[in-house]
Amino acid sequence: MNRDWVVVTGASGGIGREITRSLALKGFPVIMACRNLDKAKKIRKQIIAESRNKEIEMDLLDLSSFRSIFSFAERLCKSGRRIGTLINNAGIMCKDYQTTENAFEMTIGVNYIGTFLLTRLLMPLLLRSGQPDARIINTTSCTYKIGRVNENFFLLNPNHYHRFKAYANSKLAVLLFTAELAERLNGNGISVYAVDPGVVDTDMITMQRWFDPLADLFFRPLIKDAGKAAETFVFLASNENVPDNGILFANCKPKKLSDSVLKHPYRKELWIHTERFLADYIQPFNIP
Repeated sequence: MNRDWVVVTGASGGIGREITRSLALKGFPVIMACRNLDKAKKIRKQIIAESRNKEIEMDLLDLSSFRSIFSFAERLCKSGRRIGTLINNAGIMCKDYQTTENAFEMTIGVNYIGTFLLTRLLMPLLLRSGQPDARIINTTSCTYKIGRVNENFFLLNPNHYHRFKAYANSKLAVLLFTAELAERLNGNGISVYAVDPGVVDTDMITMQRWFDPLADLFFRPLIKDAGKAAETFVFLASNENVPDNGILFANCKPKKLSDSVLKHPYRKELWIHTERFLADYIQPFNIP
């Protein structure tokens, strides 16, 4: 397994922190791509002290801003570092309708569009890594099963906003993107995976509703801690013998994707429409 740099988005909290910590303990150099650098600085210091791995760096990345994504990618490209793995971990679920700096609904803008743009901008680094096993690992969710992606995907109505629908839609879009990217990169030395980490003990699962205490009581036994949720990401990033018959992984094992995903009627159109939105930031996809 190559020991090139691993980029982890959302690395200062929850699953991202545990991914970074585990990879550092295994000796991997990691770039913590975070929106809150003050928080990241404290986490980085703790991880370095525990792992004695000094090759843990951090850089500013806000996936709700195309300017921030482009600036991050540009700095990374100019740094000369060899990037072996990109872990798209960062994600949000907004309680109320909000928009990104570029006028997309925030949950879809961060979880899907920001991830798409970052991945596309870093693709040249992964293709030039010189290693036959560069990897892209995206975060989906079991909620993708109730998601809807169609011609109205980018047109959420602020007057009929439901955060769980927006979240589920964004995670289905990430899975469709993963499947399409894996197909387009086949034979080019980059493996592409999606991870369903399960229901994780983070602030995201809090409903801010009267039934929170009851939900916590009944579902707590089913909820993973962040360390357990990070295991599949670390497995895919660090294991040389990843099963080659899977795109979606959970609990360090491949999960069969149904035709509803693999043959989704909007899968290729989603890619095309996303590229149109991002035309000023990326070049058309062209594998050498």
